[in-house]
Amino acid sequence: MRIEYEQAIYDLMKKNQKIVALVADSGTGKYKNIQEEMSDRYIDFGIAENTMIAAASGLASEGWIPVVYGINNFLAYRSYEFIRNDLCMDKRNVKVVGIGAGVIQNMQGPTHHTLEDISCLRALPNLTILSPGSPKEVYGALEAAVNMAGPVYLRLAKLFETEVYENAPPKFKIGEVNVVHYGEDMTLFATGSIMGDAYEAAKILEKEGIYVQVVNVRSLKPVDKAEILKQARMTRKVVTLEEHNIYGGLGSIIAEILAESGEAFLFRRMGFNDEFCTEYGWHQELKRLYGLSPKHIAGMCKDIVLKDRLL
Repeated sequence: MRIEYEQAIYDLMKKNQKIVALVADSGTGKYKNIQEEMSDRYIDFGIAENTMIAAASGLASEGWIPVVYGINNFLAYRSYEFIRNDLCMDKRNVKVVGIGAGVIQNMQGPTHHTLEDISCLRALPNLTILSPGSPKEVYGALEAAVNMAGPVYLRLAKLFETEVYENAPPKFKIGEVNVVHYGEDMTLFATGSIMGDAYEAAKILEKEGIYVQVVNVRSLKPVDKAEILKQARMTRKVVTLEEHNIYGGLGSIIAEILAESGEAFLFRRMGFNDEFCTEYGWHQELKRLYGLSPKHIAGMCKDIVLKDRLL
């Protein structure tokens, strides 16, 4: 997703002279081109994320569209107060792009993981939260963020994500979800780069005669409650999947929607179960160690389907 994002910000800055690129010691790839070709709209703050957010607020007040870029954990946690007070309270038109969601910063350890950002940030009024599930969605997500007024948090992974779209994905519309795999046995809601694992799990289950509806929740706030309910009602069996703590993230979002409907569903959450990831290793290996591999996902879905058949 990083490569797709860097190309997107470069292309959009070429088209829109109001976009300003702000980075926190993280400018690589196409950012080098931005620095060389559009130096008057490029600022590197070094390891000073709080100052960067505050400056972005000031730039937005003067009509610019600052796109802030850094590692998720430093933006969501270190700069939380600045996002809250400087961006959200005054509805500043700033786009905060975090790279390295979940445990993709696998060799830096738990201090560099981002497993609680959705929980923290979705509580902030006026903040839009986007979480594309595919590299091909990144351009559309950033473009949609730039085209709307107000603060946006764009949650991205980093590298080597599984692509779930053979062709171009549906146009990215803030608030919408979309189905990436059809099935009538149960509904799996997922967000972010773990969408690729959800898709692989659905393919595994097809071989066993179990057909899973995989729904890409790429807009977390706002979220399309009506469409969530529609997809859940199709099977009445629901699993949520996220590379995030199960508290406050996608699992909580879906649970709130289902509970407020007053209807009955079989429901399970998959994610990090109120714990830090203290292991080191390849990204896929870390997910396997914490029960989030395609095999684990398929197993959870299968258990729910079989349980329902026994009722």
